[in-house]
Amino acid sequence: MTKRSPTVRGFVVATLVAAAATAGTAAAGTTVLFEQPSVSGIANNVYVAQVDKGGLPTGTWDLVVLQRDPFTTSGHLVPTSWNATAQTGFTPASASTAELGFRNQSGTSTAIMEGDTVAAYLNSKDLPTTLSNQKMMITPQYRFPAGATPVPFASSTNVLNGELDLQIPVAVGRHTYVNADLLFVGPTGARVSYGVKLFQNGARTAVVGGGYDEVDNAYMINCPLDSGTQFLTKASTSGTSTGTPWTGWRHFQWSIDETQFVAALKRLAQEYPNVVQTTDPTQYVFAGFHLNAEFHYSPTPAELGWSMRGLKLWTSW
Repeated sequence: MTKRSPTVRGFVVATLVAAAATAGTAAAGTTVLFEQPSVSGIANNVYVAQVDKGGLPTGTWDLVVLQRDPFTTSGHLVPTSWNATAQTGFTPASASTAELGFRNQSGTSTAIMEGDTVAAYLNSKDLPTTLSNQKMMITPQYRFPAGATPVPFASSTNVLNGELDLQIPVAVGRHTYVNADLLFVGPTGARVSYGVKLFQNGARTAVVGGGYDEVDNAYMINCPLDSGTQFLTKASTSGTSTGTPWTGWRHFQWSIDETQFVAALKRLAQEYPNVVQTTDPTQYVFAGFHLNAEFHYSPTPAELGWSMRGLKLWTSW
């Protein structure tokens, strides 16, 4: 099954239009950029990156599967309805309409979408074991349509805010992690992935990381959600980056002001001077969000189970 959901597309567009139309009457000093919609089920809301054509979808709330399904000739996932509550923390009202998996059996890698919640369970046994350093990911994603990308730091007083509720009951493997990724695009096309580090299995780290993501063609800066970090601010009501799996909703919330955003750009410009050629924050559009929930395994098997709700992104001033 592939994605193309008029219902979700209409909901998201209507939300954004309504936010713009009521900006003058809403709470002063805030503009909602995106709010996670409620969906009836998973049908037509999954995009398989190595199978579906036309590039990643824009203007819709989707679950993007990085790998093709090796157990089907088409590469698409199949309906399944096993109980993945222990793995994801989420129990859909109708598993048969909420789940698509690599196989129709218990324990298979599965994407889940119902109501206000998205979830996934990944198991490395569903990938060929003859390859090394494999990355496996099912990610919820929203990308703004062309011509509708916000400029969060158009004004020096603007602050970009984000929040979500998350639980991660299962994590196996050293390179198993979850980041909230904000994608920005500069005037020359440079793609900057601004990651909020929420979970790194077995290791709570305060170290800022970075590098180049070849799959997404993005230059990364990843900052732990903790107190006293340079590139973002943790809200007083927010959970903190952790290395220990948990069950039960935990709230995460952060903000990025212009000074922090410019500092991140300057760091990337030092590392990649031929790519990140300007640190002017007004020149960067906000292209989209995805929950970077994934693992790398070689050769040790890995697992990751999570669920998310309540994603909201907004600017304040």
